[in-house]
Amino acid sequence: MKEMLRYFQEGGVVTIFIAGVSLTAWYVAITAWIRARSLVKMLAHKAAFGHRDKLFIDANILELERKLRALATMAAALPLLGLLGTVLGMLITFEVIEGYGTGQPPLLAGGIRRALLTTQSGLWTALPILLMHEMISGQTRKAAYEANLQFGQHDSQTHEELPVYLS
Repeated sequence: MKEMLRYFQEGGVVTIFIAGVSLTAWYVAITAWIRARSLVKMLAHKAAFGHRDKLFIDANILELERKLRALATMAAALPLLGLLGTVLGMLITFEVIEGYGTGQPPLLAGGIRRALLTTQSGLWTALPILLMHEMISGQTRKAAYEANLQFGQHDSQTHEELPVYLS
């Protein structure tokens, strides 16, 4: 726990923002994954659907698409927050150089460390969120495809085949 507190202290306020966005993204990703998987399973096991079922499925697919947009935004924002921390860390380094010159390596290292910690945090948190986005997107496309088949909205002339990785 002390290591984590030190990490946030050294990374500065940007690291706290990165952690907040990352936790929010994981919450959205996990809830979307559960919804997408249950929707795909429901479509695979139910033979006949009524009008209410179609509305329920359509609402769930729209909700999943909304969550996917939010995940994409957060996955894009995390590295940018890391870049912001990098800029702030380098500004600290330049302030040290301005005040003390280059003869104080420990002071210079603090600003450079902050710059690198925030960059690392932004990248490490964005990559798994991006992968989760792709997995949930695949499940959502699969659910939409299955729903279209169930409700007779399949047009064989214009519809592409479901990619193998979605089956």
